Amino acid sequence: MKQENAYKIKLLKLLEILRQDSDEDHYIGTTELIDKLAYMGIVCDRRTLYKDIEVLNNFGYEVLCEKSPGKPNCYCVADRSFDVPELRILMDAVQAASFVTPSKTEVLLDKIADLGGSHRAELLQSNIVRFNTTKSTNENIFYAISEINSAIENNKKVSFESMKSMSAYIVKTTNVIS
Repeated sequence: MKQENAYKIKLLKLLEILRQDSDEDHYIGTTELIDKLAYMGIVCDRRTLYKDIEVLNNFGYEVLCEKSPGKPNCYCVADRSFDVPELRILMDAVQAASFVTPSKTEVLLDKIADLGGSHRAELLQSNIVRFNTTKSTNENIFYAISEINSAIENNKKVSFESMKSMSAYIVKTTNVIS
């Protein structure tokens, strides 16, 4: 990556690393952060890293710093969109949803777990409760949801046709007369 482009993306990549690989129980050292950025083709030194983290904090991202005498600073991001209990509730809801296929369930569970960062994702995935729910085999449900969402955004009327013999639904949209 050209250094001028790397400079423009550096703060985003730094925040991405902190969100993915750190939490209040797992701090990342200055050297490890610099190495991870270097692996991405982004050159950064210790002093610049300190300033970048200060910028993130000034703009509302809660990056905590752990200072120990004689050791490099360690950092973690504290602001998460979801707490572990909230992620667990979402994972349980996906597990219990009968309209979600088994393969899509696994994909969604992985995505939800990743919202907590890599360390919490391991914890969340190791404690998955398997519900005794009969899962749908119809992958088209997500296309139907997309079609319904599009209809709502475009102020269209939605109607459904059930095709029980094929275990499918057809979603039709028409203009709403105001």
